[in-house]
Amino acid sequence: MKVLAEFATPGAALHALTTVKSLGYLNVETHAPFPLTTEDAHAPGGSLPLAMLAAGGGVTGVAAGYVVQWWANVASYPLNIGGRPAHAAAAFVPATFETICLLATAGVFLGFLLFERLPRLWQPEFEIDGFERCSVDRFWVVLDARSATVDQVMRDLVPLAPLRIVVNEGEA
Repeated sequence: MKVLAEFATPGAALHALTTVKSLGYLNVETHAPFPLTTEDAHAPGGSLPLAMLAAGGGVTGVAAGYVVQWWANVASYPLNIGGRPAHAAAAFVPATFETICLLATAGVFLGFLLFERLPRLWQPEFEIDGFERCSVDRFWVVLDARSATVDQVMRDLVPLAPLRIVVNEGEA
């Protein structure tokens, strides 16, 4: 369950955002026509699960790229052209590197979509009347009410003087 507070100015929304974070709310989102804070720019980078997917894709790329070339040139259809050895490891390097890049990138791309639950074409907030104005001239602060009761969240939001407070019971 989420509690949404609508504000008319960015200053009021920023004040509400800092206030609710100082009160201990952890899952706070904002919806606004522009970023309210610069903390996203200074957020710690990197994600261990995505790094593991990239490493797994790279290792799989090494194995798959090299084994496919070895199998095609040595085991399946060996050709003796000019005395060249069938297993020429140096000739396998470029295609193996390309396979590493391809599978590591595919792992990161698909992992990002999975971890961010994308694409999300619909969210319960979209059903609130007037919520579409958050891309034009309104500012919303969204609190997750699982960490506190709805009554407590309402008591914390009312002193911040929002235009309105909406309790959204949709799935998130």
